[in-house]
Amino acid sequence: MNNLQKNYFDLFELPIKLPLDRDKLALCYQQLQRQYHPDNFATSEESARLAMLQYSADINQAYQILDNPLSSAQYLLALNGIDIDPEKNIINDHAFLIQQFELREQLDIIANLRDLPEKEQQLTEFTSTIKNIWQESYTLLLSAIARSDWSLATSQINTLRFLEKLQQDIDILEEKLFDF
Repeated sequence: MNNLQKNYFDLFELPIKLPLDRDKLALCYQQLQRQYHPDNFATSEESARLAMLQYSADINQAYQILDNPLSSAQYLLALNGIDIDPEKNIINDHAFLIQQFELREQLDIIANLRDLPEKEQQLTEFTSTIKNIWQESYTLLLSAIARSDWSLATSQINTLRFLEKLQQDIDILEEKLFDF
């Protein structure tokens, strides 16, 4: 990242808080990409072209991170010194582990249904349930971040990571079911 900016929020002139103003994020991203696009520096010295190429890549990476609600929350926690690496964080929340098991089991039951209309209906209902759980967890995450309750925020990030992985598996099942 260009050393003129301290972090991705600063890069896009956004306050360091969530939820962020997605319209302003998109507008600033477009402005920065127009300003620092490597084609604008085609006649510059090679070192300047390479620097602008790297800066443009950094702008893209910053946008991708802040545009995603989960990754922007993970980034915000990292800015506050909170290690959210799943390899280093052991989940000790028994209720969360039970919920994971039950939701996985429910998806497996749906996947093994032979009646296609019933399978389609149950998959639609299950997807709606997952979206509701995701929204509840995201709301709790935002509340935890606002209170600087990093333990609860980390717990909600773990939940959201699981739900995103589960949604990916739902999408794969839908592709098979509806033959996209």
